[in-house]
Amino acid sequence: MRISVIICAAGDGARFQNDDPTPKQYLNVNGKTIIEYSIDKFIELDFIENIVVTINPGHSEYVQKIIRKDKYKGKITTIPGSTTRLKSVQRGLEYLKPTKVTHVFIHDAARPNFAIKLLKKLVEFAKGFDGAIPIIEATNTIKKFENKKFQTLDRSNLVESQTPQFFRFKSIYEAYENLDMLNISTNQITDDAQVAEISGLRINAFLDSPKNYKITVFDDYNRFRIESVNMSQYSRIGIGFDVHKFGEGDKLRLFGIDIPFSKSLEGHSDADVGLHSITDAIYGSIGSDDIGSHFNPENKQWKNADSKIFLDHSLKKLNDFGGKIMNVDIIVICEEPNINARKEAIKEKLSVLLSIDASMIGLKATTTEKLGFAGRKEGIAVQTIVNISVKK
Repeated sequence: MRISVIICAAGDGARFQNDDPTPKQYLNVNGKTIIEYSIDKFIELDFIENIVVTINPGHSEYVQKIIRKDKYKGKITTIPGSTTRLKSVQRGLEYLKPTKVTHVFIHDAARPNFAIKLLKKLVEFAKGFDGAIPIIEATNTIKKFENKKFQTLDRSNLVESQTPQFFRFKSIYEAYENLDMLNISTNQITDDAQVAEISGLRINAFLDSPKNYKITVFDDYNRFRIESVNMSQYSRIGIGFDVHKFGEGDKLRLFGIDIPFSKSLEGHSDADVGLHSITDAIYGSIGSDDIGSHFNPENKQWKNADSKIFLDHSLKKLNDFGGKIMNVDIIVICEEPNINARKEAIKEKLSVLLSIDASMIGLKATTTEKLGFAGRKEGIAVQTIVNISVKK
């Protein structure tokens, strides 16, 4: 079984009615866009080979910000969609046809709240069928309103369909191809299961959660924004350690601050041992390599460089990873200069550099009781632990 995904994201959200011109699928909710909530869940499953997102070319500025993130590089493909969902899905199917795909998930970008276990359940329920879809029971009284008259329908046999939906690729591809030969208004087709229904495909179904709602109007967006605050999080920890020796000079750079002193710190860049330690801790928290791998010390470009460049790079990678710094704990190990006298100034500087409150920064200074290189006043060592929070 070779499984791919089509995510429909070409819509303009005409019913959404928001003052913000950003298309709803690209609105940011607690650190990432609505469409990313879906992409992240598909990426988490190693049995999915391709993720194809059909987009509106007019949305390229929003799309580029997403696909440039490290975690998506090489994992998603964007193709132009169409003015209708139906045609966008067809374009996605045409794109996948030359591949060896056997099954496909089709999903709406504006439905971010499905559970990962739903994807596995769809695969299981599709066995022996042409596909499977999640449904929920109709809980409200359903009425047909026509010519200013109501007709109450029997809701006992009415259900609502959701996405993602899962199909045998050949079956759903041919079902879409057959639509062109049928005298049916495509405006009346609202999901892929209906296309399968028209073609007489055998589709299995099972009850899913009402939480898997589609963001159609602004109230749906507000609901998701509130609920997503409480979505599961997990934390990660990174550790950084760096040492620089003293050299001749009349000041040294530490945590982005120039400190008057009888010596300087030696290094290829500005030798800011404090920022180097923090930077490596951030890299470590997301499983990335150290500073040297990102900024080769043999490269003359980085000679005397401001270490804020390195820190900003680690923070960008952290953001791309979907992480947020919760707190930082730092130990400066040296006999001199007096770090405690500058503790508040350093914390204020780091608060700005890291975009966190100073209360989230722990800064301690200690000596080695005159033991080792630090005890001999040969240099400074800094150890950092950073705790980050990542939303699933």
